[in-house]
Amino acid sequence: MTSGLWPSIRAQANGLPFTPAGYFYAVDGTAYAGCPAPPQPLINDGTGYWCGFSSGMVGGMINTQDGLWASRCIGYPAATLPMWPSVQDGRAMLVAAIQADAAAYLAANGSYTGFAIAGSGYSQGSMVWDQVWVEDFVAPGGVLNYLLPYVYRIYQYGHVFRTPGIAWGNALAGLPQSLPVDGVETGGIGAALDLTEAQTNYVSPVGTPVIYSCANAGDIYSACEVGLNPWTAIAPEGFIADLFYKVVMQPTFIDVVEVAEVLEHPLAGIVELFRVMQFFAEGVNAPHYEYFPQMDACINDALALGNSLPHASGV
Repeated sequence: MTSGLWPSIRAQANGLPFTPAGYFYAVDGTAYAGCPAPPQPLINDGTGYWCGFSSGMVGGMINTQDGLWASRCIGYPAATLPMWPSVQDGRAMLVAAIQADAAAYLAANGSYTGFAIAGSGYSQGSMVWDQVWVEDFVAPGGVLNYLLPYVYRIYQYGHVFRTPGIAWGNALAGLPQSLPVDGVETGGIGAALDLTEAQTNYVSPVGTPVIYSCANAGDIYSACEVGLNPWTAIAPEGFIADLFYKVVMQPTFIDVVEVAEVLEHPLAGIVELFRVMQFFAEGVNAPHYEYFPQMDACINDALALGNSLPHASGV
């Protein structure tokens, strides 16, 4: 059972040092409307809550080793239709939080040496993190590019922009990374926005990939039949799913017309339409909401990573 006070406050009261291993940024979304406040860690009497799998990691790490990571739950309005403006709102908030922590760290230490960034995203939150990763960290002109050498891990649940055939979060849980459907390789439903292999496997300071995707068979957002090249030659089944995705993202009249034309599309379109309908019919029992095995494995991985970095909890 953990105290309601932050570890830094408890350490100060005890006259002990507090130096977290790094900063952990959790971003949820879609089914859970962001994280307007830090999750209340689950305790022995069963009380407490989290807002989704991403902030669930924070709750799990607080329960296990409070203070190892300085946690930041990014609260943003996770709208479902359209999603894209909401994603950009979340991106701005996540960037601002990282910049604030980096500035404070630099002021206290005189350099960024020892600064460590990790985080997690769920569903729409995974889209937020991927936008920040690709556009703000990796891009040479990105506003966070100066901090790229300090990014260690990004865990992505229900990964909407997953690289086809790669899911390091699944591997942590002993689950397959490749989830083909009828012989077609799957990746994120984002299609052309899916991360490239190089972006997913970008090497962290400890020699491991940065992006740890989690995907479930049957989750059309993270295991969509896009084929091996969704960027320029998406599989027919994935092309149809991408039309539905456009309507969710930021629909235009043309997008809606294209989706209507799916009804006259050959077998691939009919099959994909059925799968989408089946997914929504399943509601909270759909595979998009069943990431508990991966979450447990990712929590353990984040704890091991944190303990391998310099830290002093003081509590």
